[in-house]
Amino acid sequence: MAVRYTARGQALLEKLGNALPGLRPLAENDFPALLALYKSNPFYLSISQEGPPTLEDCQEDAAALPPGRGKEHKLFLGLFQESVLAAVLDLVEGYPEEGTLYLGLLELAGPLQGKGLGTHIFSALSQEAGAAGFQCIRLACLEENLPGLAFWAGMGFEEEGRSTLLKGGRKVRKLVKCL
Repeated sequence: MAVRYTARGQALLEKLGNALPGLRPLAENDFPALLALYKSNPFYLSISQEGPPTLEDCQEDAAALPPGRGKEHKLFLGLFQESVLAAVLDLVEGYPEEGTLYLGLLELAGPLQGKGLGTHIFSALSQEAGAAGFQCIRLACLEENLPGLAFWAGMGFEEEGRSTLLKGGRKVRKLVKCL
């Protein structure tokens, strides 16, 4: 059964789909492709997980929600290029507050990193999120992820705090970009 999104989430999904052809919600039958994408990033795996990723990790990522948010607030999306999963986006609407779009994950297939795809995806996301009425985008980036921190700084994010993840105890920087 397909997820019913909030009206704002559905509108954001449609606008993002127009801006990023090949973008669609990920389904369980996409998890093998998602697993392959995760495995294509050895650096990120080394700092974000204790062991190799599994299909169960894909299921957990697809279902994970922050406090106070339901399935209707989450967009777990894949960008497909020529039938191959090129990127995954995990978006949560209205977290930690109503005017915020939370970016839980933007991960590209390893061979596509450094070629402008992440910038293209985020540019479309920030434009469409602003048009949908979000005031800001927030995310948490692992402190060890220096390339990620540099990318997000280049996209206009500023640090607003630091924290430790409950799962794994890894240190993160909390980042925000006003739209």
